Amino acid sequence: MTHWLTALAALLADGRDVIRVVVTATRGSAPRDAGATLLVHAHGTHGTLGGGHLEFQAIALAQDMLAHASTPRSQRFSLGAALGQCCGGIVELSWERYTAHDRALVTEALQRQQTGGALLLTRLDGAASGQRQLRAVDDPVFQSRQPTQRLQLGDASWLIERLESRHTPLWLFGAGHVGQAVVRLLGDLPFDITWLDSRPDVLPSSLPGVTLIETDLPATEVHRAPRDVWFLVFTHDHDLDLEICRAILSHESAGFVGLIGSRTKAARFNHRLVQQGLPAERITCPIGIAGISGKEPASIALAVAAQLMQLREAQAQVLTAQAAS
Repeated sequence: MTHWLTALAALLADGRDVIRVVVTATRGSAPRDAGATLLVHAHGTHGTLGGGHLEFQAIALAQDMLAHASTPRSQRFSLGAALGQCCGGIVELSWERYTAHDRALVTEALQRQQTGGALLLTRLDGAASGQRQLRAVDDPVFQSRQPTQRLQLGDASWLIERLESRHTPLWLFGAGHVGQAVVRLLGDLPFDITWLDSRPDVLPSSLPGVTLIETDLPATEVHRAPRDVWFLVFTHDHDLDLEICRAILSHESAGFVGLIGSRTKAARFNHRLVQQGLPAERITCPIGIAGISGKEPASIALAVAAQLMQLREAQAQVLTAQAAS
């Protein structure tokens, strides 16, 4: 999934003015949380605020801002009958213009987000609305771990956003039908995908947001994966699957390991790996949530994506609990 900063940097590099519409606060039931971003430019949009009439109005206001010299603005919306939505909550939105003059700040913000993090502060009120600055991610003034919050600092209201990579590194071995279906489905989800295969004719030449590695020895690439990586093994060869699993279980990662196959395959792999002194219990095989029995690539991909998202949610809850304690 392309982060809004990455998309914004690409649009600014093309010389386009962009209006960023961002959810600055919510109360009650709302379609997206604070920080959700919609980028509006002359040729389209990137991202979503959750759709519906709220997004329709947000885009219309952004297009008007693109067409005219206008100052940043904020507005509160009640998600009731008047807006044609029934969520019942309240959403506050802010519109701000980015131009070629902002390229340096956006580039620095993107670099810092990818290499340790930063705080992006955007003023939301008064004559200085739209003023932006970057702070260190561990700035002692901002102790909260909330990804996005609106704060009153002195006589000014600011949006504070933590620019940290929240995607899960995912290494996927195998570019057959199932691998292709999984990559298509995960493309809009919070994963940084590295896709490996030994066959030169199956990996695409390029794929936005995906790192492609063509290698005759995929198992030897495992040591390059980061410590917090998750793995999926989908190759066309059981012996190759076993070799890759052996390398994964020797890796320092403690993340998810998913292997395509039956319970019979799982039992055989478990026996061989345990004999070699490896923690075979780490491998999930078969993969995918229960209740989806279809064997079509799309069905398998759906079950796997749901399982990965459930694991991410559970992990996030644990981290939130630890931060609160």
